[in-house]
Amino acid sequence: MSFRYGAVGALLIMALAFAGCASPGNGPSPEGALAQDYDEDDLPQWMQELPEGTEPRDNEHTDEAVLYLVQAMSAEEGERARFYQQALEAAEAGIEADPENPQSYYQAGEALLGLGELERAGEMFDRAEELHPRYKIDAEFLREEAWLEAFNSAAELAQEGDREAAKPYFEQAHAIYQGRPEAMLNLAEYYQEEGRLEEASELYQKSLDVIDGPRTEGMDEEVLAQWAEYREIALFNRAQLLFQAERYAEAAEIYEEILEEDPESLMAISNLAVSLVAAGEEERARAIYDDLMNRPGLDARDMFSIGVGLYQAEDFEQSARAFGEAWSAVPNHRDAAFNHLQALFIADQVDEFLDVAEQVIEVDPNNLQAYQMLAQTLVQQDREPEAVEVIDRMEALPFFVRGLELHPVDGGVALVGQVVNNQVDAEGSTARLRIRFYNTEGEEVGTAETEVELAGYEEPVQFQADLATDRDVFGFRYEVL
Repeated sequence: MSFRYGAVGALLIMALAFAGCASPGNGPSPEGALAQDYDEDDLPQWMQELPEGTEPRDNEHTDEAVLYLVQAMSAEEGERARFYQQALEAAEAGIEADPENPQSYYQAGEALLGLGELERAGEMFDRAEELHPRYKIDAEFLREEAWLEAFNSAAELAQEGDREAAKPYFEQAHAIYQGRPEAMLNLAEYYQEEGRLEEASELYQKSLDVIDGPRTEGMDEEVLAQWAEYREIALFNRAQLLFQAERYAEAAEIYEEILEEDPESLMAISNLAVSLVAAGEEERARAIYDDLMNRPGLDARDMFSIGVGLYQAEDFEQSARAFGEAWSAVPNHRDAAFNHLQALFIADQVDEFLDVAEQVIEVDPNNLQAYQMLAQTLVQQDREPEAVEVIDRMEALPFFVRGLELHPVDGGVALVGQVVNNQVDAEGSTARLRIRFYNTEGEEVGTAETEVELAGYEEPVQFQADLATDRDVFGFRYEVL
């Protein structure tokens, strides 16, 4: 039985346009990195508080770089790259001549932006701002403008379905500007899928630092509301990664933080309990589940999640009850049915187990474990003839179905699983399955069929059945054709 830990997906996180904390001018000035005059009262507080650091210095290299930057901005499109390259060379010469002059690093960043090298540009701006923090005021507009162009290119490709082509643009956007969370969240999703879990976790944390940081001062209400949604996504997904890294107490702390702001979040409550169980705090977890079980208005999905948590907390009797509620609401939910049966078996609820075992087998007709549990229970009840009949039925099955998992995919859902040959002479024959998908109200959403060629005796073969739908899919059952 596979229980999965719930998360909130991030892709595709879109960006709302907003007036950022950019340079008060209308764009990059012809003077490039020369100091700008600002009205301090018009700047957000975090900018006003920036220290001076090392004062930028003029020299022959900075003067030359300014000249080329001005020429690049006024040149025809085909000529700009040449001027930006010359500006870069002048800035690099300035860095070599005076490595502690922040102006040369800033000019190199401007030139690299013009050449489209966002990652290197970001590194140069970072160094300039490290030496002279007030360069953040000048760089804010340039960085965000480049970020927006790269991000929009990524979003367009992702919406067209070319996610791999989109990824480098998200990376470029993040490299040049970390004042907005959207690229971070999308990249974190990519890295999570690739198994780069530590990097994904760091990106979620960085996005939270931005969302909770000073840049929200004076922000439009619509963007603030959107960022609040992004914050929830980042918190949930970072908690999931901490859980996967077996940092259960830290995951629990994040869910407690979510619940401080949204005490009614069932996902946060349930995942908090799961984290507490994993952290060895079973009593706290059981108290949470006891409270959940008695809440009115829970739907089948809620009850199923509670059942998963109680199972992991090894409260099998209550877990069986929760799965039973979910199964009652959606009678064709294979996972709810089987999980209910298994929890009853472990809890030694013999009478109820025997009452529902055959009903479960109707929903899950080729499940080896279901037959084995039923036969074992009948033997323990001194009902050997019935147990033999169950074993005969089990051995007559041409194949078993196992490892079933429902996954969201682009444009719908996919059921993956395995068929295992149960007959010595059946190799090469075909197993045909029809999958029926259901929503939380028990309504059929659609069907899919799949054919699998059986391998050798007791050898598994993986299959996948896809359903294209924009409707909510909660569960499934299968039929052998």
